[in-house]
Amino acid sequence: MRVPRQWTKYEYHDPNVVIPKLHELRKLVSESSLPDNVKNLRTHSLQPERETWDTAIFCYLLSCALNLDIRFSRVEESDFDSVFTWLDNGIQNFAPVQMKELVPEYTNANTTLEQIIDKLRKYVDSSELVVGIKLNRQTSIDFSTVDVSRLPVAEVWMFGATAEDQSKWSLFGRKGEQWVQYEYELPNA
Repeated sequence: MRVPRQWTKYEYHDPNVVIPKLHELRKLVSESSLPDNVKNLRTHSLQPERETWDTAIFCYLLSCALNLDIRFSRVEESDFDSVFTWLDNGIQNFAPVQMKELVPEYTNANTTLEQIIDKLRKYVDSSELVVGIKLNRQTSIDFSTVDVSRLPVAEVWMFGATAEDQSKWSLFGRKGEQWVQYEYELPNA
């Protein structure tokens, strides 16, 4: 993959540093008397913070699963909203990342995982794109029915909190034809 020059100039963040700071901030906000949409970062003005939180968690989970030190930079481009970077055998690698979300039912109960996956077909020239889908509702998913094999993207991962305080998370990814689940606790959360 030819790496755009500007990707090498972005500021990349360590999720091990960012997550504890954001977790403390989210904890303070959640314990406040603010409206629920503010507590859950569901306002337009708080969207960048929510997206940074989601990206940092996805970056951390992927780092753990792949045993790599992955960093992230939030950028808004046409087909992606973050770039991840890591060293592998002394070579710096980059990947464009598009974040999606299966939103909570109180936000939109009609949204389905299948709809989110179907919308990924629009990325026609994105063979390097990594997609992270946050599963942000209590649900049961039969991964044997989730088919991402024909999507025009490099990889699709899904992740969601498994503890109410969001200290524990699961990451789902494909190894060959099978979905594999990884479970991790966030740093200092």
